[in-house]
This record gives sequence, C-alpha cells and structure tokens, in this order.
Amino acid sequence: MGTFAYRRTPYGLSCIPEKFQKLMEETLRGVPGTVVFLDDICCTGANEKEHISNLRAVLERLRNMGLTIKLSKCEFMKNEVKYLGFIIDKDGLRPDPTKLEAISSAPRPEDVSQLKSFLGMLNYYGKFIPNLSSLLHPLHNLLRKEASWKWDSLCDKAFLEAKQALLSERVLAHYEEGRAVVLSVDSSAYGLGGVLAHRYEDGSERPVSCVSRTLSPAERNYSQLDKEALAIFYGITKHHQYLFGRRFILRTDHQPLSYIFGAKGGIPQTAASRLQRWAARLAAYDFTVEFVRSADNGPADALSRLPLPQQGRVKDVVNYINLIEESLPISFHDIAKETKKDVLLSKIYGYVLFGWPSNTTCEEEKPYFARKHEITIDLGCLIYKYRIVIPGTLHKKILEEIHEGHLGINKMKNLSRNYVYWSTLDRDIEDICKMCSACRAVRDAPPRAPLHPWEFPLNPWQRVHADFGECGGKKYLIIVDAHSKWIEAIMMRSTDSRSTIATFRSVFASQGLPSQLVTDNGPPFFSLEFKEFCEKNCIQHVTSAPYRPQGNGAAENAVKTIKKCLKRALHEGEDVATALSKFLLQYRNCPHATTGVAPAVALMGRRQRSRLDALRPDVAAAVQRAQRRQQQHAPGSPRPALRPGDTVLARDYSARGGKWTEGKLVEQTGPVSYKVDVGREVQWRRHSDQLIPVNRNRYSLTRANANVVANDSVEVDKDADVTFEDASEGEGDTAAADHNSPVGGSNSKQVTSPPPHQLLPSDMSARALRALNRAQRVNKNNN
Repeated sequence: MGTFAYRRTPYGLSCIPEKFQKLMEETLRGVPGTVVFLDDICCTGANEKEHISNLRAVLERLRNMGLTIKLSKCEFMKNEVKYLGFIIDKDGLRPDPTKLEAISSAPRPEDVSQLKSFLGMLNYYGKFIPNLSSLLHPLHNLLRKEASWKWDSLCDKAFLEAKQALLSERVLAHYEEGRAVVLSVDSSAYGLGGVLAHRYEDGSERPVSCVSRTLSPAERNYSQLDKEALAIFYGITKHHQYLFGRRFILRTDHQPLSYIFGAKGGIPQTAASRLQRWAARLAAYDFTVEFVRSADNGPADALSRLPLPQQGRVKDVVNYINLIEESLPISFHDIAKETKKDVLLSKIYGYVLFGWPSNTTCEEEKPYFARKHEITIDLGCLIYKYRIVIPGTLHKKILEEIHEGHLGINKMKNLSRNYVYWSTLDRDIEDICKMCSACRAVRDAPPRAPLHPWEFPLNPWQRVHADFGECGGKKYLIIVDAHSKWIEAIMMRSTDSRSTIATFRSVFASQGLPSQLVTDNGPPFFSLEFKEFCEKNCIQHVTSAPYRPQGNGAAENAVKTIKKCLKRALHEGEDVATALSKFLLQYRNCPHATTGVAPAVALMGRRQRSRLDALRPDVAAAVQRAQRRQQQHAPGSPRPALRPGDTVLARDYSARGGKWTEGKLVEQTGPVSYKVDVGREVQWRRHSDQLIPVNRNRYSLTRANANVVANDSVEVDKDADVTFEDASEGEGDTAAADHNSPVGGSNSKQVTSPPPHQLLPSDMSARALRALNRAQRVNKNNN
C-alpha cells in the first residue's frame, strides 16, 4: 500500500509547539507592532492608519504561507484586548480579572505540592507585585529540604497579602524607546528588588517592570556592601533587553556604591574580586549613578523586604560607618574622638568642611592633598573612598587586628585596603611582619636571583665538574669537562675519600690535571685528604653552595644523562657496563647542543673511531694499496744507499762532455735527489737513476779473500761495456767501515777499495771482471 504521511499533526508530539512557534515567528518576522504566541496574534499601531497598514501586512503574510484564520475568533479595532492573561490598552498592561479568580479563590495549601502550584500561578503575575520575593519569604521557607511543614501565622499573613496585592489595581506603563529610563534597586537581608520606570516631562515616574528574588544561603552571608552591589547587578542584567545600548539612570540608596560604580572614581584596585567581576560585566552598559535617601527609594525598597515598621530599615542604612562597625576592633566613636585630637587629621577634617587650600608645603599633608576629591566626612570620621582614615594613636591596635592570623604582607595589605587608610599603612604592615618571629620562621624563600652562568673556559680540561650518581644500587663518579662537555663515568665500589682520590688520579693520568675542579659539599670532597690531593696537584677546588645543586649544574645534568642510560639498560636487561661504554662512545662523537662540536673533537681534536666509520672509504689506505701495486709492477732494481762523500758517476748532459762524469756526493736534497760536485766548483743536481756508485759498486772487489792464490786468473772480456751497482746491501768490510764511522765527519776516514793491481780475481765472476775492465777504461780516458 506504500508509505503513509500525516496530513495533520497528530496529538501527543511534544516537539510540535516549539516547531509551530518557530514557523509563526518566521512568518510574521519584520511586521511592526505585531507579536505572536502559537496561534494568538496581536497587532497594533500608533494611529489608525498605521494599525490598518500593520494588519494588512499580517494578513498578506498569512495568505502567502497558506495559513487561514477563523473570523469568529478574531477581534478588530478594539480599544483594549485580552492577550495571554493580560489586558492591554492605551494606559498600559494589567492582569485579566477573569484569570485572577482562580488565584483569589484558591484554598490554603495543605502540603508542599499545593504550595508550589499556588506560587506558580502567582509568579506569572509577579511583575505587578513590587514586593513579591519579600512578601512570599515565609512561604519560600516551607520549600526548603530541611524544613518541616508548619503553616503558622506568618505564612497565613503572607498568603492573604499576596492575594490582596494581586487583586489591587496596578497598571504597568508601556515601554517607549525615546523616553528617559530610571532603574531603582535595593536589597534587604533576604531579598533583592528592582523597578524599571519611565520618567516623564512633568517629573513623574511610572513603572514599566518590577523584578525581585530571594537571596541564596550563600548570598545572605554577603556584607551589606556586596548585597547592594548584587542588587545593582541583578536589576541591570534582568532588564537587559530594555537597557542595553541606551543611556539610563541607576538609582541606589547606598552611597559607597555611588563612588565605586560611578564614572568619576571607577572601581578601585583594592575592591574585592566579586565587585571587580560585577563592575567588569556592567562596563558594557551606559548609566549614571544617582544616590537617593532610603525614604525616597520606596518602590525598590518595598521589593526587597516585608512591609514591616520602618525603623528596622533606618538602622541598616543610616550611614556607611554602621556597616563596618562590627568589622573593626574599635568603634567609630573612638575613631571620631581621636581624629579631633590628632594634629594632622584635625587639619584635614577642617579642609574637608571649609575647603582645601590651593597647595600645601607640609610633607605629611601631601598624601591627603593628592586624594582631596575622594575624602569625605561621615559621623565625625574621615572616609577615603570607602575606607576609614585612622588617627595615629590607633595605628597599633589596627595593625594588631590586621596581623591577627599572620596572613603575610600581601594578604594583610589587601585586607587593610578594604577597611582602613593612613599614609604609611603599607610600610607599617611590612615592618610588623618583619618584626614578627612567627612570620619570619615560615616566610617563603626570596625570588630567584638572576641567572649567573659559569664562565666558559678557553681550553679543554681547564675546569671540570664532578658529582656522584646512584642507579640500580651502584654508585658512579661522573666527571664532565666544562669546555668540551666530555663525560667520564666510573663505577665506584666505595665513595670514601681514598677511593675517590684514586679514581680522580686515574682519570687525570690520561687527560691531565685540570686548573679548577667544581664539586658539591659531599663528605668525600670535603675531607682533608681530598683537600691535600688538590693542593699538591695545583688544582683549585671550588664547591657549590650547600643544599643548592643548581650551583654545580653541569655535573647535575651529566648525572641525569648517565642515569637515563643506566635505566634504559636495566629496563632492557642489558649489561650495565657494556651499555655505559657504548653510550659514552656515541655521546663523545655526537655534536653537543651547546657547543655544536663533538666532545671528542673539542678535547682531542679528532673523532673516536666507531663502527660507523667503517661505512666511509679510507682514502689513505686506498692510496697506499695503489702505491704498493705500482711498486710491484714498476721496472727497476734496488739501489744501494748513497751517502755524502761517496764517489759516483753522474750523468753528463753537457754538449762537450761524455755520457758519465765522475764526482763526489755533497748532500742529499730529497728521498732520491742528490747534489754532486764534479770539480771546478761545479755542482749538479741528479736523481738516483742518474747516478752510479763507483767505490760502493754492487760487485766491489773489497771482499777479496787475502788467502786466495795469486796465480789464479780468470779471463775477462775487456770490451764489455756494462756497469753494475753494489748488490752487497752494505755487507763486507767496506760496509762495516762505513757504518762504524760518522758520515762526513772531520775525523772520519774514507775506506776505499784497493788498487786494481792488488786484486785477486779468484772469487770474481765474469760479469764482475767486465765491470772492472770498464772502470779501468773510464779512468784511463779521464787521465
């Protein structure tokens, strides 16, 4: 059969009224002089023409929305209408008498439920009853949780008076946008009240709205000053829609509040936090405060209290002094009497009465002269803002009362600024707190001094910091270099002075002695043995202030760092010593956050090699391997060592010379470079490849055996043109002689081979004989 949809709203849906109200408000939004509540529409205008125009606009809106009206239920062009239980006419707003019959004929309540029903009906017309909250105070007491049901004469009186007040002829004026508005407020011991009224050209006033409420149990404990301020706050916020964005007059019978919330003085800094919060909220409204006597504030006063005899009210608000008399250790009569006796305050009293001078030269009068616009007289006492000016003879008693409880300087100043004043009040409070032994015994530490860092040392290991740390039941001596941030952490089996000195001696043996050692005042560092150890090693021992570890902050930070490492190792079940060693290696190679340089680089000038370095290519090792490969594959044979003074054959590159020229080595200018003296004061610079040793020939005959038979001979090829280098590697008699004598010394003897005719060729090979023949031919050509 498909999906069904309602064509009419069914009964029982709780959300329908609010949806319908929203629909009607959106339909008639913007039509002047028109209000709507569900299906009740009220339309009006300032004159007949405007009224007809507004009515046509309403009907047009309803037609556009497809809404219809029932003509039999409509009334047009009426002088007054009944709307939502009220009668509205040109004079204003008043209750509908037909609606009040249920209230006037209501029986006396028998229980709390019936009382709540009666109060609900009555509160609907509460705006017509100025003293409603105070009038119903006995009935409200029956609604408390802890109160038992007891209907007494006060309840019966309040019940009947509430009915009579509602049945009386009371008319509220219509609110007019451009007319002056006056808000009168007042408070009593248990209620707040406010009346919003229009002020007309003839000076008369008509109420527009009346509000009141009872005080909560906490609010009843407020001071009278706070209660009156709460009445102002309540009256303004309750009439927010009438007062916001326009100027109005705020009327109160509490004179101190006329200064506190007034435009001239403003909220004082010494006021209670509650007053400051209210004043901050009320700063959004534009109003002027008007002070009136309690007798002239009748409507608001009636809202906040029962119609009892007036003497009770007079006692409460006669003067501001009466409100704070109970808060002082002395009465205002004593203050007034001593004020007249005081030389300074008596002059100030006269200035307030008869006028202030244009200026003053007395230093004692200047504090009061600067506040002359805020000093008044009340019952013979000088009042500065809302604080009583205390004469000098009563200062001590007032200070003792303020100091009662030992609140401290700041709280005592805040407390005193709510009650009393004299020019040296703050200084006297500070003096009494400083002289109090109880306050001195529990006073807080002074503010922290400005940070004074240690001077950064210019050289590594110039100043070191040390401290003990404990983790996992083991103790560690932790040393940190202030320059490089290098950390040493050594596990200690004992922390006595001898073990500590031995550990320091071991560390200093590898790193050197520091110029300065900074520690705390622990027993190992404070011992006589440790003092002698530092003095003998020329170490300046500096200790931080007792019970202030921040003085040795570098060591404390190092201890914290090492402890984190040890705790991680214990958490993972790793060997503590191994984990500590790994951590120190990585820490010393990592750039430090303060210096930006790794501790190892700052201390030793290099990084410590770690396994990460194996990831980088080793340039030096690669070059050495390449050089070894070149040596292995390069041609050539080993060369004998050449020394200054050796006779050599040097390659001759001159145009007229031969291929080789005999000379003597003068000096070695490089690994394989030499200077050769070839005579005639001429020196050549030659490479070892360009030199042939003559006397230290590879096949030198100096090793000839003297026991060889002289007639043994070997045939030598005289035409051989080959020269060989010495292959004896320094062996034989000649080598021994060369090594045992200093080269180039003045007393040295040059050992030379014997002449060729003395050589015995029995041990010579064919190649050696050819070399000998070659040498003889060279000498013959030179000669």
